[in-house]
Amino acid sequence: MAAPEVDGVPMPGPGTLHWRWAGEVRGYLLLVKAGLLQLMHPGLGAGVAQHSAFFDEPWERVLRSVPEIQGVTFDWPRGAETARRIREYHHHITGVDDRGRRYHALDPEVFFWAHATIFDALYQMIELFDHPMSEAEKERLYAESLQVYRSYGVSDRVVPPDWSGFLAYFDRMCREELVLTPAARGLVEFAKEPPATFPLVPAPLYRLLRGPTARPLWWLSVGTLPEPVREIVGEHWTDRDERRHRMLRRAVSACWPLVPYRLRYTRRARQGYARAGVGPTGVATSRR
Repeated sequence: MAAPEVDGVPMPGPGTLHWRWAGEVRGYLLLVKAGLLQLMHPGLGAGVAQHSAFFDEPWERVLRSVPEIQGVTFDWPRGAETARRIREYHHHITGVDDRGRRYHALDPEVFFWAHATIFDALYQMIELFDHPMSEAEKERLYAESLQVYRSYGVSDRVVPPDWSGFLAYFDRMCREELVLTPAARGLVEFAKEPPATFPLVPAPLYRLLRGPTARPLWWLSVGTLPEPVREIVGEHWTDRDERRHRMLRRAVSACWPLVPYRLRYTRRARQGYARAGVGPTGVATSRR
């Protein structure tokens, strides 16, 4: 079967870097970072605060949203259909942000920033918790991400054309556009003091783990934030923090191959691999 195309370029599927990496459970290590950067965008933060039940059921919203986003890759060859379904969810999200400016979730300035934070989390997962990427890999991963973005059918007028352009765009957004919106402040509080229940973990076990793990997980997330964002949220990062963070990243990288296959990849990814008969590395495989 020929790979489906958007603007004449194949969508990410078997053999691509997205197919290899976007289904890894290690991506959840970057969820707080991606969510915080999203909510620090005035329009996006206002949209979540005004149109979402995120702070009433934060875990449930994450567990609904992440698989759908992964589906743009792992529902191959119908990922573009999943992307358009995601776009339809956002048609009604409009209003006025805390600065008195009108926003719409499908404004490219808003929608691409959401996409950019997810792409950045994917890139950083590979770079920090697996291996330093070559310049060719970065360009390829970013080019694939543009096909994902274009599959949503949203204007690409603000989209940087290449990796270096993306780096400049991302740095400018962090330094000049992001603010500690009420929604972002709520996420920081949520990260430091998680809610009383978690839908995937039995209540007694979650109560046991909730206190001891909250602060370390927030610290892990702070270590992945751009420095300008750390300053905005009022977090300090020392050389000692960086050394400890680097040791933890190396430990994750070294131990990851020992984790069973079923625990390394999300359900949506495993379903995609099984349906395509092609594993993460693009090699044909028997159903696991």
